[in-house]
Amino acid sequence: MITNTGKSIIGKYMLGQAPAYASYLAVGCGPTPLQTEDVADNFATKTNLDFEMFRVPISSRGFVNEDGIDKIVLTAELPTEERYEITEVGLYSAGSNPSASANDSKTVFSFTAAEGWEHHTSSASTEIESVSIPLDDPDDDDVIAAAGTETGVFQTNADNKTFTNSNRVLRYERCRFLNNIIAIVGNNANISKNSANHLIAETGSNYIQLSDTAIDLGKNSPTDELRLAFSLINKNGAAVTIPDKVRVIVEFSSSGTFATGSWARFEAEINYNDPGVNFATNRYFIISKQLQELYKSENFAWSDINTVRIYSSVIKDSAPTSDFYVCLDGLRLENTTSTNSVYGLTGYSVIRSTDAKTIIKSANTTNYIEFRFSLDVA
Repeated sequence: MITNTGKSIIGKYMLGQAPAYASYLAVGCGPTPLQTEDVADNFATKTNLDFEMFRVPISSRGFVNEDGIDKIVLTAELPTEERYEITEVGLYSAGSNPSASANDSKTVFSFTAAEGWEHHTSSASTEIESVSIPLDDPDDDDVIAAAGTETGVFQTNADNKTFTNSNRVLRYERCRFLNNIIAIVGNNANISKNSANHLIAETGSNYIQLSDTAIDLGKNSPTDELRLAFSLINKNGAAVTIPDKVRVIVEFSSSGTFATGSWARFEAEINYNDPGVNFATNRYFIISKQLQELYKSENFAWSDINTVRIYSSVIKDSAPTSDFYVCLDGLRLENTTSTNSVYGLTGYSVIRSTDAKTIIKSANTTNYIEFRFSLDVA
């Protein structure tokens, strides 16, 4: 549908005050896809995708009459190399916001092997092993126990055979952004709450860490957002048990520890009884936090940051459990505050399919995507 921003930009375009209303298609993975017969929400106030994966230029424009309805058709070619699972599409007037410059929206982490994450325990720090064989090898019983998964933290592909199990597909357990994920067992850390209601990793908790990295968001607005995409998966795909809650901490630090130096913490908690949460039917989550909502030290400065740690815990019956994994998919910065009167999200739609499945764009394939909107007179 056309957004309120889109109506304004199209009006300016018709008056010659805007250079374009539809130049790029943005593709995302945030929402749950709709059944064909589902009624979509009203997206008039939408200003960005829930979790944008990439943006591509519109390569062709056309006009069709479909079932008696006149429609404008905008087509773009998807990137060839990577794999994506698509659940949302947006129409933008430009490839980026010229008012945001270097502070525009971007992917911060995609949790690929190339980023160099390590698994840290109380006794050692080790490279995270990559597991390419089926995660239930050799028993083929849909229980994650393959060689390389013993440490509880491993990298694997989102299209690993184990994730094609029908129960997992129905729960939307599979990650969607690119094809490499980091899976962390649910008892890798013990995360509690302090007296100020902040999440705290207890002493002895394990974590993954990225060292010698620079993340300077100091010029972004305090109301710009960090968005963490991850999924929750069962160790045993046939199990029907669900956890009580999932907790994740992303810690940005100048000294590699929460206790000293300059630090900020992104805290995410999902409870089984939260509004809109149903662990039995949806396991893919996007958690958004404004930069001003991060828990920070008094002397915090983004320019000091050189280390990132991630703790995660899945809690069942008041204790961390190894029956589940948290699979990290991506961390994105969304610039929500740099305004430009001729730039913005002009159209938006959530993917519809007969079986409410994601649309999979496989790696090393050529694909095109269309965005259609109807014309009418009211």
